[in-house]
Amino acid sequence: MSYLAGRRFYIKSQFNGRVLDVEGASTEDDAPVIVYTQKYDDNLNQLWRYENGYFVNVNSAKVLDIRGGQMDPESEIIQYSQKVYEEAVNQRWNIDEEGYIYIEARPDLVLDIQGAEDEDGVPVILYNRREGEVSSNQRWVLEPVD
Repeated sequence: MSYLAGRRFYIKSQFNGRVLDVEGASTEDDAPVIVYTQKYDDNLNQLWRYENGYFVNVNSAKVLDIRGGQMDPESEIIQYSQKVYEEAVNQRWNIDEEGYIYIEARPDLVLDIQGAEDEDGVPVILYNRREGEVSSNQRWVLEPVD
């Protein structure tokens, strides 16, 4: 993902075009990550950077994380202060050519729009990777803004 070095981007769902959003533009640890209609103004809580395996929220400078560090299906995705690299297995992510964003320590677990619901405010969770048509709520596009 070197093409994204230093760039800000939206993480946009291939399922419904909504983007990852830190709920309420919170800057606190443990704030939920949801999907929301893409905003073009007042949108820093929807913008991310990719730095050394971490997705960093532009508004809060916190990273994408798994609530409680539990790498299990249905665990909620949150933002949290970045940990030192050796302790951050639940904070380091990658994206493959199909658009699955997976936790590096468990490539079988990916970001998922809970229940494949098509509305604002739906939580993003960790879930078992699925293939084919039923997986569109698990596939994402990184859309640069600068």
